[in-house]
Amino acid sequence: MLLLFGLALFLNVSTSAAASTNASITKVTSVDPANHAIIQKSQNIKITFNKAIKNGNNWTELRTITGKKVATKNVINGKQLILSPTSSLAMGKYVIIVHTGSVKDLTGNKNQYFTSSFTVSPITLAQMKNGIIRTEKFYASSGRLPTTVSFGSTKMQITTFQKIIATQGLKITKPKVVVAGASLAQIMKAASKYKYSSAAHTGADMERIGGGDCWAMSDYLYTHLTKVGIKSRIIQYSTSYSSNHRSVQYMQNNKWVNVPYRQYFSTNMFNNTQSSGTVIKCSA
Repeated sequence: MLLLFGLALFLNVSTSAAASTNASITKVTSVDPANHAIIQKSQNIKITFNKAIKNGNNWTELRTITGKKVATKNVINGKQLILSPTSSLAMGKYVIIVHTGSVKDLTGNKNQYFTSSFTVSPITLAQMKNGIIRTEKFYASSGRLPTTVSFGSTKMQITTFQKIIATQGLKITKPKVVVAGASLAQIMKAASKYKYSSAAHTGADMERIGGGDCWAMSDYLYTHLTKVGIKSRIIQYSTSYSSNHRSVQYMQNNKWVNVPYRQYFSTNMFNNTQSSGTVIKCSA
């Protein structure tokens, strides 16, 4: 009986000691911005502990993902340690490090080591993923990356976009280029049924009356190529037939090439092409 009482007393003391030890731990309960958060603009960082705190060794750091230290002014307010960057945070990923002993509770118990990260970005994670899809589609049709990626009225340089998505472990996969294949052949075959006629100057009029001039054919080809995602353009230049002849080119392996007129047409009114001219229209 005495043995059991002693064992119970020992367990009680041990449990109380453990509870006392856990209660004495000074630890972070939340951080704003949250771990892995994406925020639209620079802000103060608020680190909340499980109890009121005071200064310890003050070893708290804010660094860029490349390790560059960012200057902050640190203030304690009750349970919070507030880090205020001395200048606005630029776009990119940041790491917060609260080293052991940086702060203490009011009885002198040191904090546990803590680290967290966040990203400053003008676009959200969903927008990043959507931008990647659109960029990869563009690459598949044109054989190159676009110069910019648009988000509403905002245009972001492709190099900047790549840096931002990299902060989330994302990247652009360059798919196999899909041009000059079935879609192009089908469009050219459909166009070949229209004859040359000076009566129509637009693709719509050419389809309505069954024939049109080089302007009409160019408009038709440009419209249909763009519709299936093939980057194309209309160029204008002088020929022996006309001072303002127009023809269509499409992007293949990062180069502009003429659509295969001679493979589908017999008249020089369409086939008389050249490699350069004034760009009238160009798809994105």
